[in-house]
Amino acid sequence: MDRLLIVRLARNAVLPLAYIIFTAAAFVIAGYFLALKTQSSMLFCKDGNFKQFLIKKVPVVREKYLPSICGFNGYAHTVLATLFRDIITPTVVYDREILTLNDGGELAVDWLYPKYKGPQSLVTVLILTGLTGDSQSEYVRETVNELFEKGYCCVVLNYRGRGGVKLKTARTYSATNIEDLTEVLKHVKSKRPNSPIAGIGFSMGGTLLGTFLMSSEQEKNKHLVTGILISVPWNVKQACKNAEGSWLMRKMGKNLSHHLRSVVVKNKDVIFKQDNDRSLDYNIIKRCNTIREFDTAYTIKIFNYTNVYHYYEDATLSNKLHLINVPCLCLSAADDPFLYFRDIPVNEADNHGNLAILVTSGGGHVGYLDTFWPFTNNNFMLKLIQQYFDAIMVDKNYEKFVSL
Repeated sequence: MDRLLIVRLARNAVLPLAYIIFTAAAFVIAGYFLALKTQSSMLFCKDGNFKQFLIKKVPVVREKYLPSICGFNGYAHTVLATLFRDIITPTVVYDREILTLNDGGELAVDWLYPKYKGPQSLVTVLILTGLTGDSQSEYVRETVNELFEKGYCCVVLNYRGRGGVKLKTARTYSATNIEDLTEVLKHVKSKRPNSPIAGIGFSMGGTLLGTFLMSSEQEKNKHLVTGILISVPWNVKQACKNAEGSWLMRKMGKNLSHHLRSVVVKNKDVIFKQDNDRSLDYNIIKRCNTIREFDTAYTIKIFNYTNVYHYYEDATLSNKLHLINVPCLCLSAADDPFLYFRDIPVNEADNHGNLAILVTSGGGHVGYLDTFWPFTNNNFMLKLIQQYFDAIMVDKNYEKFVSL
């Protein structure tokens, strides 16, 4: 065949081929969205007043969650949500306080006060970050900006060694020790004595918030009136195991362990000066490549656990939800790469009168991007936070759902 004829045939084939590819892609995308639209979110809560309140007053719990096209699986959704949020969410300018704690340690508390007086300005929202987060983490900035625009007073607890604050003692933080959180709550109440305090906990922060809500300190002093728990690792042992599973999860786990190690590396002079016979080994700590390895080498020794599995059992909330007696809304994704659907305590929630778990078909871990265009802060997670607080805090509705 003539070479020129071949070239002409090839050129003529390009346009139809482009149409075919474009049309096929359009059908794939349309099918993707159509399939997801049929997967409604599932609300697990005992039939009663609180469940009916959520259905009526928090519209997002009735909606079908439609993940962004970029979130084609839980891992991708988790990573891409972090990247997109970091790009589009502005830095927050806080008023910072450095608190000196009872044992001589220090941490930063970052405030964003409301601009205008109104019903929401009377409410204080305390935000607890994930395992290696601080007040400038992208999901925290996004949440604070949203709540600030709605008129709420926001305060972020930066764990010891986080947020640019150096350690003063060898102690950092854990998912189970509530002493620092208790001191921060007492400080917040002293500054805003007439303000009800609501809590939001992301990932490990959700574990810490849940642990506090179950505590005798909360039962006795009623520091918090309600809570939202986002992407809680309900089974901590399994979550850490999942972080050591696939190659992609190992990369994510290694990144988290790096950030954990960095606190020790930056503060090694203080930590090892005050070791107090805990048998910490710096050479082992700086080589930790997983969360479990770091917890074994450092966390359990600082917080006096027998072994890492004792710590993980203590941090697991799923079998203790009955101890929470204030209204609480939890958000979990069925494709969260750190947990399996079977680890979400849906049966426990179905028997709880003032705690609900909303499970979405997608969303990853602290992801929850929705709509086709991912470069937007108008997402499912923010809608849930804003709608729930607007509903539960108005007219002190939280008082209606406190169990004795």
